[in-house]
Parts: sequence; C-alpha cells; structure tokens
Amino acid sequence: MKKLISVILLVTLCLSMLCLPACELFPPQEPEIQLNIIDDKYRNWYEIFVHSFYDTNNDGIGDLNGVTQKLDYIQEMGFNGIWLMPIHPSPTYHKYDVTDYYAIDPDYGTLEDFKNLIDEAHKRGIRVIMDLVVNHSSDSHPWFREACDYIRKNGKPGGQYGDFYNFKTDSTGAYHQVSGSPYYYEGRFWSGMPDLNLDSQNVREEIKRIMDYWLTDYNVDGFRLDAVTSYYYGDAANIDFLTWLNTEAKKIKDDAYIVGEAWINNDVTVSNYYDSGCDSFFLFTGAMGTGSIATAVKQGSGQQIGLLFERLQETYGDVILAPFLGNHDTMRPGSFMPGEENVKMAAGVLSMMNGGTFVYYGEEIGMISKGGNNSDPAKRIAMKWEKKNIYEGHCYLPPENTPVDETSYYYPSVAEQEADPGSILNYYKEAMELRNRFPSIARGEVTYHPDGQNKYICVLTKEYADEKITIVFNMDTFQQTVTLDQAALGYTELAGQLQTTDGEITVTEDGKIVMPPQSIAIFK
Repeated sequence: MKKLISVILLVTLCLSMLCLPACELFPPQEPEIQLNIIDDKYRNWYEIFVHSFYDTNNDGIGDLNGVTQKLDYIQEMGFNGIWLMPIHPSPTYHKYDVTDYYAIDPDYGTLEDFKNLIDEAHKRGIRVIMDLVVNHSSDSHPWFREACDYIRKNGKPGGQYGDFYNFKTDSTGAYHQVSGSPYYYEGRFWSGMPDLNLDSQNVREEIKRIMDYWLTDYNVDGFRLDAVTSYYYGDAANIDFLTWLNTEAKKIKDDAYIVGEAWINNDVTVSNYYDSGCDSFFLFTGAMGTGSIATAVKQGSGQQIGLLFERLQETYGDVILAPFLGNHDTMRPGSFMPGEENVKMAAGVLSMMNGGTFVYYGEEIGMISKGGNNSDPAKRIAMKWEKKNIYEGHCYLPPENTPVDETSYYYPSVAEQEADPGSILNYYKEAMELRNRFPSIARGEVTYHPDGQNKYICVLTKEYADEKITIVFNMDTFQQTVTLDQAALGYTELAGQLQTTDGEITVTEDGKIVMPPQSIAIFK
C-alpha cells in the first residue's frame, strides 16, 4: 500500500512539474481590441505617389502592382482609404499634366493592373480615390495639339477641339503664344499646362465621360480634385463649377467621395466651398500657420489645440473635414517638427481630428524632404522599406534626378521601425487604431472644456450616436497631473492612450490622471 501511495505521489509531482512550463507557454491573454469601422466616407486616408512607393519589376520606378503588394501593410497600419496621385500618361514625373485621361502611364503598369489593385483593395475594405486634374491638360495632349494645328492652318480657333482651351490674340494675363500664330492660350500654372475651357459644353461632356469611365468601368470610389481655386477667377465661379462636377459624379455613383484642394488660408472662405456639395476640402489651416497643429505642438499649447477644435466646429459645422500634416506640395512633418517626440505628437493630434485624416506615404516613418529642400521632387523621394537602399522593391530612379542615399532619411526604415514598439511607425499604427475603435473621434460633436486646466492641457468631449468620449492632451514636455470632474464628463474608464515616450497614463485612487510628457488619453 505504501508503495502504491509513493508511486501516486511521484506521478503527481512529475505531472505538476511538467505543467509548469506548459502553463508558462499560455499566459493570460489580453482581451482582443474591438474595432468599430463604419463603412462611410470618414476614413483614414493614405496618399501615395506611385513613382516612389514600391517597385515590382526592378525598373527603379514604383508601380501599381507595388501598391497592390503593400495593401496588407496599409491595412495593418489602420488605413482604410488610398488616394493615388495622378497615374495617367504624362511627360513629367509628377503627372499633373495629363496626355490621356483614359489610360495608365506605362511606367506604372496597365489598366488590368489598376483593376486588380481596386479589386484587392475592396476585398480589404479599403476605398481608392484618384486624382482628377481638369483645370488643365498637358500641352502634349492630342486635344491641345489638334487645336493649335487648326489655328496654324486656318488662322483662327476651330475644329473638334477649338473650344477646349482659352485662346485670344493678346498676351495679357497668364497667356502663352501658340507657336507659328498670332494666338495665345491660357496657362495659369505654366506653358506646359494649358487651361481647359470649363465653360465649354464639349469639355464638360468629356469630363463626365472621364468620371463615368473610372467610377463605373473600374469601380473607383471617388476623386481628389486638383487646384479647385484655379478653375476660374473668383470663388463663386469655382463653387458653381464644383457644384456641377459633384452633381454629375454622384449621378454616376451616389456614394463617390469628392475631396478638393482649396489652398486657402481662411476657414470661412473654404467653408463656402462646401456649398458645392463636395464632401471635403483639405484643411490647410490645420496643417500650417498660426493656430495649426504644428504650431501648437512646438509651443506645447493645449489651449491652441482646444481653440483649433472649437474654431473648426463653429466654422464648418457638420461636414467631413480633411485634415493633414503634410502632402506632396508641402514640407514633410519630419522635416519641420523638431525631434521624434514632436513628430509623434503631431500625428497624435491629427489622429484625434474630426473628418477623414490624410497621411502622406512615409510620414509614418518620419521621412523628410531630402536635405530639407522645399522643391517638389525632394518631397517625393523613395519610400524606405528596409535599412539599405539596394533591395527588392526600392524605387532607385528618383523624380527629377533627386538621388538619395542613407543620409536622405533621418529616421529608420519600415522594417526597422516595425520591430521597435516605440517607433514613429508603431505610434501611427496605434493612433489609426484608436480612430478605428472610436467612431466619435472622426464624427463626434466637439465640446472644449478649458476651465480649471493649465495652458499645457486640453480637455475635449466628443459625442456621436450613443458614444461619448473624453480626450485629454498633455502637450507639455513634462509629466502633468490632471483633475477632471468625472461625473460631469460622464466617463467610467481609461479606454485608450498614446505616449510619445516610455511610460503609461495612470489614474490614481482619488481619480487624478497622471500623464507622461506629450501624451493623449481617451476616457469612455
């Protein structure tokens, strides 16, 4: 009997010892984060310059298949919308002077490649919009060449494309001579971009056909409209044309998303452009100048953040804002935000903005404009996917002979930052995840609560449907302790947070909130 008991004890001891490592292999799991992504026009948009994004055929230039190959990366980063900069044939690197509105530039691929990209994006819940450039075409476009040839042969405008452009016999204003004739054509940007005559019924019918082609035949989800303040001289005329274009686009596809580039440093003026019915206009006042995100982050001002949110709501009301930090025309935030923590904090504030945020490729790794240069090519250098520049997918033919090397990138590559939990990339990923968890961040009615807070702290509430959240910003580079009226604000838990440095936001037993430097807390 004693032997039997000893054997049982020995077996029990062995089993318990075997269980120890097994138990260690299965530690308690964190509850899975529940996303709440609404299929509407409030999205986390990712702007891509295809030329410099990802190359799949080793010709040194990015292509549409490269975008398709990186869709999983884009989705994992929390982006559910893509804006493709111009992809049509063009004689320039930027392709804002189109020679064929119904084709894909051969450097980027084929129509089949484009269709595959759209299909694969839609499978992942990612919408795709493309640049629609109708203020002007290229001077190499067959429309313009035929119109000019007619003038030379007949001594006056006419023929099939005679009314597609604005011709006159004097050079006043932004006009350039048609060689070999006494006529001049309008080109407000430069001679290589002749302005289309948007009063022409023939041009408007062509624009309708172009929109139908991409919205219907290729299932594109909408358009980014280039240079909407240059269609005509005067905001009223521009708004009238946008009203027509938006109406026609939504006759074709009623849920098409239309976002315009109205580069005006005045919110009241831009708010009038929403009368056109277009869904969004880029928020340049939030990206640059006095009262912008960048200024508030540099000054560590919570008050400026609160006033920005308050001003935007009072001015725009219930529209889909399109805030951003940088794009292909502006300096990258990595170039003008001093230090990694400030780069992150600017992204954090952007992620808390109402509307659909826009992030330019490479911002998520802190890419800079090459050499601090403000030229357009310097803002469009190759995405840095891995530590070394020579690798599969690297776009080694930069735009406009703007060669890059290791010194062109201040922060590490995508691969390096993915492996670093404290990286800029992982900060962006967490920020976009918060937007995908809390619909009220993008859609909520904003209330600013300045009372009782110092200049470094901003307290906002946002309410949307049955969700109410409280967002607290510590803009200071030092730790701050914040006291809130929990009952009045109506929250019960700390539901999300962003930190630019090590450390966690904590709540003390008496309800005080201890916030690390440059951190953001969400309470629900």
